This record gives sequence, C-alpha cells and structure tokens, in this order.
Amino acid sequence: MSAVKNMAESNTAVAERPLLRTIQGVVASDKADKTIKVVVEYQTRHPKYGKYLNRRTVLHAHDEKNEAGEGDTVEIAECRPLSKTKHHRLLRIIQRAPERAVQVSAEEVMTGKAPEQR
Repeated sequence: MSAVKNMAESNTAVAERPLLRTIQGVVASDKADKTIKVVVEYQTRHPKYGKYLNRRTVLHAHDEKNEAGEGDTVEIAECRPLSKTKHHRLLRIIQRAPERAVQVSAEEVMTGKAPEQR
C-alpha cells in the first residue's frame, strides 16, 4: 500500500526540467530578440607538443525576457533545439557588465567644451 502512495505522490509532483551541461560565458551580442550570443573560452592541450592553446566557442542561447546585456557573464544550459543554431537557454546572469564609460577627449578636459565636429 505504501508503494502505491509513493508512486501517486511522485506523479503529482511538478516535473522539473533535467539540468544538462551548464556553461559559463560572456554575452557577445544581444541584438536579436530573445537570443544572445555567448562566447565560451577554454584551454586545451596540444596533443603532440603539450602547449596549452586558448580556444573559444560561440553559442546562441534563448533569453526569454531579454534581460541579458552585452558584456554580462551568464550561465547557460543545454536544451532541445529551438532553431537551427540555438540549443541552449539562459539560466541566470552571474555578473552584470559595468555601464559603458563616457569617452572624454583630452581637448574637452582642457577647454571644458566638446571639440568641433570635422
């Protein structure tokens, strides 16, 4: 009888998505709607010479709420294919990118006004 109860309880529980491989990377582009391009950098060892090589992969991920911005460090997970190139989804934003600094020219600092457009 208790085995039947346990099965009934497990059937009524909300089915969570299985968490496949999770990856951390930096958002390279957020121009598309609900899609981000994430650059994942990693090191691999050369098979013959043993030198460590820096490699990177660009992955497209689904961002349902368009909350990730360019330069943010994010965590993404594998999921079913959502389009031809998109097969990851955004889990969370680990660290937001700092706001873009305003570029100030040397002439503006010295004179106090913006340089003339050429």
